Amino acid sequence: MCNKKACILFTVTLFLFTACTQKSNEARVEKWITDHAIPIKTVEAGNGFDDLVPIGDIVEDARIVSLGEPTHGNREVFQLKHRLTEYLVTEKGFNIFALECPFGEAFDVNQYILEGIGTPEQALAGIYFWTWDTEEFVELLRWMRAYNADPAHPDKVKFYGFDMQDPERAARAMLAYLRKVDPGLWQSARKELAILEIQFSDPIALGRRPYIPQECDEASLTEIKRVIHAFEQKKGAYIAAAGEEVWHMAKQYARQVERYLQACVNDGEKWNVIRDRTQADNIKWALDREGPSSRAIVWAHNCHVSNAAPKDDVPMHGTYLRKMYGDQLKIFGLFFNRGGFKAIDVRKPSKGVYAVSLDAAPPGTLEYTLSAAGDALMAVDLHGLPGEGPVRDWFHTMRPTRHSGAGYHEERPEDYFWSYIPAEAYDVLVYLDTTTPVRYHNDAVFDYIWMLDKKLDAPVNLDFENGAAGEAPEGWTVWSKFQRLGVELLISGKDPYQGKHAAMIHRPAGVSFGEITPNLTQRIDASRYKGKTIRVKVACRSGVQAPGFAFFRLTIDPDFLQSAHDGRPPLFDSLDELRIDANKWKVYEIETEVPEEAGSITYGMYLRDHGTAWMDAVEIEVVQ
Repeated sequence: MCNKKACILFTVTLFLFTACTQKSNEARVEKWITDHAIPIKTVEAGNGFDDLVPIGDIVEDARIVSLGEPTHGNREVFQLKHRLTEYLVTEKGFNIFALECPFGEAFDVNQYILEGIGTPEQALAGIYFWTWDTEEFVELLRWMRAYNADPAHPDKVKFYGFDMQDPERAARAMLAYLRKVDPGLWQSARKELAILEIQFSDPIALGRRPYIPQECDEASLTEIKRVIHAFEQKKGAYIAAAGEEVWHMAKQYARQVERYLQACVNDGEKWNVIRDRTQADNIKWALDREGPSSRAIVWAHNCHVSNAAPKDDVPMHGTYLRKMYGDQLKIFGLFFNRGGFKAIDVRKPSKGVYAVSLDAAPPGTLEYTLSAAGDALMAVDLHGLPGEGPVRDWFHTMRPTRHSGAGYHEERPEDYFWSYIPAEAYDVLVYLDTTTPVRYHNDAVFDYIWMLDKKLDAPVNLDFENGAAGEAPEGWTVWSKFQRLGVELLISGKDPYQGKHAAMIHRPAGVSFGEITPNLTQRIDASRYKGKTIRVKVACRSGVQAPGFAFFRLTIDPDFLQSAHDGRPPLFDSLDELRIDANKWKVYEIETEVPEEAGSITYGMYLRDHGTAWMDAVEIEVVQ
């Protein structure tokens, strides 16, 4: 047994040896990165491709190149991905651009880049994901449109969405198809599934679909399984009625509805698993549809594209794609050391989106080691790792990396790291030393986000007499994204129900983008009504042509909504049940109890389709 002094000496010696070994290994890793880094001269497109040729060599035989991102808000990351997209399309023949956005609604973006229908700003408004609603992404879409419009490029770029989070377009297209080829099945299916085709477009949730308990049940899941079965059992008859290509498309729409419902039942316990599996399946479907020579660029978060399960052991879509395509998949993880990005402040969502600023990444992180190589912008091909030794071992060890999706909590920065085994999760690491926040197309989109502190103390301007004709009605939510699509939400002096004014929503005829349902709503504090029964009365009329419609909606929500998808369900929601079905003024009523846990009451008119609808003389009274 050693004496105390000898034990201390041994411990100190072991510590110093271990520390020196770790430092020596870090130095070897840093030197290897320095020796093997591929310098990239700029993030900005339009500067040639000479520096990207080594990256071209890496992806030479790839069927899919997936481009990740550490957050949804780094400007330079978006710019570099744009530049890489241009290179892969023009120099390597990639012809599919697949984005983390709704499958069905993405075809409206496709019609812009292929045919020039609408504008990129309108197309982006229709895919609901506010994270892509940026100047950087608009520039990418403009480039795609210019590329496709050039007759020198006979092979066009196609735009696909691969997410199943928003089922509205898929449900509408599926039901329209069934109405044509199988009216009997359509009649029964619509009883359970028609609610899915209505996008309630709540500005508070940035246009995303609210949680609707009655659609996420076993009855709905049983019905969509019956529809999927009919697509197989009646395939011949369906194809004879409408053609094979239409059958394939309608069946894929039905699959999106099925996966959405599967993900939502049982309080969404399998949401993440089903979502990433569906993303991978949709990417494969797009490649199969475009043919054996097609090649896809996939744009999503680092976590989705990775061949890893960094959280709760849930496989990401990159894991599924790796199993499907093997070495024909090349995954690029993009990482930044310091600087800014945009995110929602999770401490107070109604603050909107703000610029987060971070110092250099801390020791122990992947970014810290990449920064030591000295290049401000570079790529590292992990296929070139040595077969054994400390460098290989370092890249095959779990490493924390910067990670933020759409939100950030400045008082808990330690929550915003996810760990990966770099050499297993990615094929190529792309490093940016410094980034700045993305630039949103219109910051006003965030004016009403999760209105925790913006609800009114009491109803105001219920008769729309405050203000002049042609103005936005005071006290009512007029969302800029609706206006971007050409929708008017105004005070009207034409034929009011009473007084001088009414409120009007007008959506001009023409091309629709997404399944947007413009609405004019008001949100008030529920305190004075808790524990009481209220009756909401409103006079409405509609000039919408059938089968289109408008409706009046009343919702009562608990006090705190955490997010568009993770918040508590509504305490009451009339959804689209109160249809505005008269061309002349008609009074509509909704009566319900306001629970004690209520936090807010929201009411207003929704215009599902093209045309005009009017609202006047709103009343909220306590029923004695």
